Amino acid sequence: MNDRLAKGKAKFDEVYGEGKSEGLVGMQTGLAQDLARYGIEFNFGDIYARPGLTLAQRELITLAALVALGGLEPQLRGHTRGAINVGCTATEILETVIHTVQYAGFPRALNAIRVVTDALIEYGVEIPEPLGE
Repeated sequence: MNDRLAKGKAKFDEVYGEGKSEGLVGMQTGLAQDLARYGIEFNFGDIYARPGLTLAQRELITLAALVALGGLEPQLRGHTRGAINVGCTATEILETVIHTVQYAGFPRALNAIRVVTDALIEYGVEIPEPLGE
């Protein structure tokens, strides 16, 4: 295993849990496993492993980017779990989605907040009460 892959697997497992990097690769078939490994090498071995931001900050930024792109519900669910695993609170996660509305628009933000809220509930995280009236 090359250094990038080893570093990427370690960082991926730090975010998602022990052995989850192997699960990501294992859920793919044949050549598709190469793409999963490339993602682990680049995204987690190169980008997530950089100094300067905490894993919690990286997960919140990732959630914001996924909301803005739209249509990436499986990744949004996964990164919601990752955000919880690295110490983000439900409030931080939900406020990140709310913050994106000014850039991504209401349809994307509303779709995303439903996915994120459902994921938080599924993971047993208490959902904060609304601030407005």
